[in-house]
Amino acid sequence: MSNHTISIGIKQHGLNSQGFFSYNEPNNLIVFIHGFGGNSIGTWNNFPNYIASESDFANSDIIFYGYDTFKGQAGDHSAQLFEFLNLLENPLANHILPIEQGLPERNYSKVILVAHSLGAILTRQALIFAIDENKSWATKVSLALFAPAHHGASIVHLAMQALPGLTGLLGIFAKLRYPILNDLDHTEEGIIHSIKEKTHELQRQNKGDCTKAKLVVYAMGDNVVRNFQYLNDITPDVIQETSHVSVCKPKSGFTKPLDLLKSII
Repeated sequence: MSNHTISIGIKQHGLNSQGFFSYNEPNNLIVFIHGFGGNSIGTWNNFPNYIASESDFANSDIIFYGYDTFKGQAGDHSAQLFEFLNLLENPLANHILPIEQGLPERNYSKVILVAHSLGAILTRQALIFAIDENKSWATKVSLALFAPAHHGASIVHLAMQALPGLTGLLGIFAKLRYPILNDLDHTEEGIIHSIKEKTHELQRQNKGDCTKAKLVVYAMGDNVVRNFQYLNDITPDVIQETSHVSVCKPKSGFTKPLDLLKSII
């Protein structure tokens, strides 16, 4: 028997967001946030299947959050993610966990935010909002990042990997069509620079422990993001023979992403 409900659509928040709620009394909330061109489930490949069968996740509620990366800017999506995370503190009362499931309200002791690529930028900004507004859930957060784009990204390579069939020239034009790609430029006026400055200041004031990633995973074959340590994040794990896209996708014979996430539950 599965430890979790079947996939429950969360239609009011994000795009095709899905929830798997534990039949046990959960201690943990784990939220997955995809990157540019990804989607709530597909970015993570077999994670939902493993979660349903692995005892390590039996006492965790799992949310796969989706958003439309082809519309809006990073600032828009990070604000919506922040709003959603606030509601997840009481999912039953906020109509995210359907009352028909017959499950009690949750009282999480730990919140694990798992982000890929662009998702790292949205998550870091959401954490800044949470700290600034003294949200209690922020003190429970552990941050896990796969191929994070918090140092910026090669827009052409990202567009070509996220949008199969795109040529290099069209990759440049994609930046004009999709405003969120401009947020991946590391300029002094951009959101990446702003987030890093604010995060550094919070950590300097000992207010930003949740912004210090507990798990960072790089792909040895990544040609999209720059792999070097971000402020006071943990020393990264590097996975051989993976790409920017595949590094977060466990499958038969390749469970490293799953095993690394288990290590911080």
